Amino acid sequence: MDIKFWGVRGSIPHSLDTHGWAAHFEKIMFDFFRDGFSKPEEISKFIKSKSAADIGGYGTATTCVEVSDGGESIIIDGGSGIKSKSDQRDYNNKKEFHILISHFHFDHIMGLPFFTPHFLKGYKIHYYSVHAETEQIIRNLFKKPIFPVAFEGLGAEVFFHTIKAHQKNMINGFQVTPYQMDHPDLCYGFRVEKNNKVYAHAVDNEATRKSKTELGADAGLYENADLLYFDAQYDEDDMKIKKGWGHGTCDRGFEICTNFGLKQILFAHHDPAFSVEDSRQQKKKAGEIYKKKYSQLEIKWDFAYEGQVVKL
Repeated sequence: MDIKFWGVRGSIPHSLDTHGWAAHFEKIMFDFFRDGFSKPEEISKFIKSKSAADIGGYGTATTCVEVSDGGESIIIDGGSGIKSKSDQRDYNNKKEFHILISHFHFDHIMGLPFFTPHFLKGYKIHYYSVHAETEQIIRNLFKKPIFPVAFEGLGAEVFFHTIKAHQKNMINGFQVTPYQMDHPDLCYGFRVEKNNKVYAHAVDNEATRKSKTELGADAGLYENADLLYFDAQYDEDDMKIKKGWGHGTCDRGFEICTNFGLKQILFAHHDPAFSVEDSRQQKKKAGEIYKKKYSQLEIKWDFAYEGQVVKL
């Protein structure tokens, strides 16, 4: 099972401005020489010595994750990252798509009108959500004056499926179970299973409930997960004023890993105000927390970046 992250930013797409990127490139050039490199032919070696995120940043697009296996896939949320999926045009031989919707905050649906298969005859798009109002909200995205093409004018056939929390559903070869997140507006994470591998998708989750007892039926999201994708837009200092906003912290993610014996977690929903350096500092803080409180657990962790692929 492959997990590809088409968008990992939270709240709104964000990129550095021109001057910000210039400053970032200046720092990279400084590092090139500081690390003992000096020749053009050494550039590739230098880049390979760094993480992809150190060079290119963590990404600009909002939440969109694709889970694929055996030639089939499902897409979780339609943030602006889904346009990157669409732009790849790797869907020409696949005329049917399956999209899970966690909730309707704009950063999770803003990219849907730009998903090209909507406009192609002979294509089918299936939406799945716990929310009964999904069809009406999606239809309203394709409506003037919000968007120039009306839903009725789409070339593809579009289907809407209501699923229930805590119930398993077979969707395009994957077993998918929704679980409620700790979020001010009703939001669901998804447990995706296939071939004895488990991906747990838990963004827009403040994680006020972390133990099995507190979570109750929602604890099923985390049980025996091979990879937990977790909202860490803030740190615990932020939570003093951002409590109730519906986003979590690295510390809470590590605690859930501890409570459920999980060994791999990726943090995401990166704050739109963050530069590359800001994200580095957030990651540095997470590393200090991990070293101080959780290192004995040997959890594999990192910050997710746009375009990253994890194989389970």
